[in-house]
Amino acid sequence: MSQTRCMWLKGLNGVAAMATASIALMAACGDDSENETTPPEVLSSLTRGDFVDRADRICVQGRKQLILTGNRYFGGLPGETKPSDAAVIKFANREAIPILRSQYGRLRELRPPPGDERKINRILDLADLGIRQLQSDPTLLNRASGVPPGLQRARHQAFLYGLGACGEPIQRPAR
Repeated sequence: MSQTRCMWLKGLNGVAAMATASIALMAACGDDSENETTPPEVLSSLTRGDFVDRADRICVQGRKQLILTGNRYFGGLPGETKPSDAAVIKFANREAIPILRSQYGRLRELRPPPGDERKINRILDLADLGIRQLQSDPTLLNRASGVPPGLQRARHQAFLYGLGACGEPIQRPAR
């Protein structure tokens, strides 16, 4: 695989990691209405370990979706070809943003541990900013790191909080 395409896909992986890190903490923004299909243990506050474990599992699933769809859209690009802005916009609007929104929904059902609400709200604010940045300019995926600044900051805060899968960018396995 060409270095340019690998770098672009690594940026996409970074977006996935950052977005999911931020989104994992969107759990604190859930509404107070009880959902009949939500297990009672999810509606109440979780211990920090349980919260991190559940959030990280959701992050891993979301990241896999983003990588698979990214590979489907861009995996066939020849050599040093960078995806066109039009292709990136299509990918962002049809795949990336809906995947991220879906994760918001799943993670909103989680409740953060007591006393962690402020940290989580900070991450949530940054995540929301990053998603809005991506929505307003999907070509951010095609520039520099490939990650909106809000999501970069959210990932860092999630990492500091202790979210492993949500707080760190993943590296593509060597071929």
